[in-house]
Amino acid sequence: MKDILTIRGLSKSYHKIRAIQNLNLTISEGQAYGILGPNGSGKTTTLSIVTGIIHQDEGSFSWFEKKPEASRRKHIGSLIETPHFYPYLNLEKNLRIICDIKGIAYGDIARVLETARLYERRRSRFSTLSLGMKQRLGIAAALLGDPRVLVLDEPTNGLDPEGIAEVRELVIEQVAMGKTLILASHILNEVEKICSNVAILKKGELLASGPVKELLAEEEIIEISCDDNAALKTLLEKSTLTKAIELENGLLVVTLNDRVTPAEINAFAFSNKRVIHHILSRKRSLESQFLELVKEE
Repeated sequence: MKDILTIRGLSKSYHKIRAIQNLNLTISEGQAYGILGPNGSGKTTTLSIVTGIIHQDEGSFSWFEKKPEASRRKHIGSLIETPHFYPYLNLEKNLRIICDIKGIAYGDIARVLETARLYERRRSRFSTLSLGMKQRLGIAAALLGDPRVLVLDEPTNGLDPEGIAEVRELVIEQVAMGKTLILASHILNEVEKICSNVAILKKGELLASGPVKELLAEEEIIEISCDDNAALKTLLEKSTLTKAIELENGLLVVTLNDRVTPAEINAFAFSNKRVIHHILSRKRSLESQFLELVKEE
């Protein structure tokens, strides 16, 4: 799997305010990657830097495993903060202006309006749209030229439940079609429903990152290791103690069945002549990061 976006040591300050500090992230092709954090955590600053809107003070980033260049931005569709359109122009004319800026043929306008379920409103002025429709038009604009990557900053912010559901459905469809998604949000629930991986930011620093299923899992998740991980994996898979087992970086990542404790796993291994020399609960340490984040919100 290729790396789509790599961020190394990224830092940015506004006078005395440190927006992001020594940020490191890697986002792979096909991922739906969430950047989660409360207001002021550095989400918008990070996306603004990697999309070329502002410059970082320190650090670097690369797109598609190469240095960022204007030619590569054609493969990136972005919606940073609130979409900006001319209120007195209709949807089609607004998108024509964006096509002119991006060097894209007008023929793609009908496709993105259909995708955003706005084709029947193509002759309507932008000012007549609901807030949810305006957000969907912003996503439609980002989809012009059929980019490989979709970068969205708080796309459901301020929307009513119906608008949130419409935008979420549109975004999930694009991920299902193979696009890489980078989504910034302060809403834990939205990240859980859309993203496969997540990075948690607070005051410009990375608190934690990893698969959403681990970070938000209700089950106990532990990592263990012994002298023969393959043999222990086979034993545990035949037992009634676990729901899932994966091998990651020389460790077994084990999702426990309800009410099963790490101590029971240790005892089970010992009874089968396997001595565990490493055991760590992932869920508890990551849960504490979420609790800290939610408390600040």
